[in-house]
Amino acid sequence: MYGFIGLVLLMTLVFFSYMKVHFKYFRVGEDDTVSLEFLLLGFINYKLEVPVIIFQQKLSGIYLKTRTELETGGEYSKELMGRQGEHTITSIKEAVELYHRWCPFMKAIREDIEYLLEHLILERFIWKLKIGTGDAAATGIITGFAWSIMGGLTSLFYKMVAPGRPKPELQVEPNFNKEIFSTAFDCIFKIRIGNIMITGIKILYKKVKRRGVNDVVRTSH
Repeated sequence: MYGFIGLVLLMTLVFFSYMKVHFKYFRVGEDDTVSLEFLLLGFINYKLEVPVIIFQQKLSGIYLKTRTELETGGEYSKELMGRQGEHTITSIKEAVELYHRWCPFMKAIREDIEYLLEHLILERFIWKLKIGTGDAAATGIITGFAWSIMGGLTSLFYKMVAPGRPKPELQVEPNFNKEIFSTAFDCIFKIRIGNIMITGIKILYKKVKRRGVNDVVRTSH
């Protein structure tokens, strides 16, 4: 009896607890680094890093290869190397078929994603960009265009998340002397575990309804 009550209390605590996420993305030239750090209940800390993303155009199609590392924080930190995955889109027809296959599902879960974003509490939003084309006039035009795009996307994102967010830090630094492109994105937010669970259940239900139980189980494997 007491064990059941304890389990219910634990589940309730987890359901209403916040998970903090620190997302960082850096791109310098053709090198990308993505980092996700999760903090739960103030002491459970996980860090997921994708240190290498190779995205190159080949004659046979678009080739994407990733390497993933997972590590846990604390004294007994461990690093786990995930499986390397690769996928090649060999034709425009295949890309179009892939789009038509997933587009209805993405439209169906749009309201679920919006629900999750409405409960997302933003604590930091920093986006920096360095641009240079080697031509001063072209660099100036692209810099203005970059400011417009960054401001528009940031404004749209801020309208979707919970109120009380901090002022975004946006920076576009032009380089009029050489060709360069680098960007850095640093964002910290938190959200209740219960909101994540509700969203996940809704999306899973729609996926099962769309594809069938067997296909979903096979995909999860």
